[in-house]
Amino acid sequence: MHNLQYNLVRAKRTTISVVVSGGKITVKAPYGVPAETIENFLVQKKKWIEKKISEHMRASDLFASVKNGSALLDAGTEKTVVYNSAKNEERNGVLFLKNERAIRTYFEKTRGWLLGECLYEYARRFSRQPSSLSLCDFKARWGSCDAAGNIKLNWRLMMLPPNLRDYVLIHELAHLKEMNHSAAFWKEVQKLCPDYRERRKALKDYSFLTLLYRQK
Repeated sequence: MHNLQYNLVRAKRTTISVVVSGGKITVKAPYGVPAETIENFLVQKKKWIEKKISEHMRASDLFASVKNGSALLDAGTEKTVVYNSAKNEERNGVLFLKNERAIRTYFEKTRGWLLGECLYEYARRFSRQPSSLSLCDFKARWGSCDAAGNIKLNWRLMMLPPNLRDYVLIHELAHLKEMNHSAAFWKEVQKLCPDYRERRKALKDYSFLTLLYRQK
């Protein structure tokens, strides 16, 4: 027995796979595969799954703390945070913030321009411009692009390493040409991000960030 709680997704595929993201387990299996086969697969993967969940919990605990001296990610780099400061600023690699609610304000004011600048530079290379760009407090995604070409980005993107941040920007811009995740879509992504598969995989290690720093 494995005693793992998971979400099972049946699909037209030939193999069973498991993904651990945000501390949640998702199993994808072909139609018609017996439950016993899936259970046996999870037993074999149990140690790997538990390792991934443990890594997620450690990361969440580390960065969720709002105490003085806790850690915060800034462009993929850990920085020490000091709360109850008179103003929001960075000095010598330390972030001095008024309180936890100031986290989003700090990032939007000091990094928001960079996010827009990077997006529009990639847009120029795509020869497509979004209708609008806005920062949002998404609960479980990094960005979105609707049929009208409006792009919304999770403000926490500014916490990611630059290469992963840029992958998300390119991903959303590619939707200006392909409003799906077809082979044609990924071909567009690959034009500006040849190693998108590696970046997409690495991004999953930061999924816990979308759960943190929310307004009470």
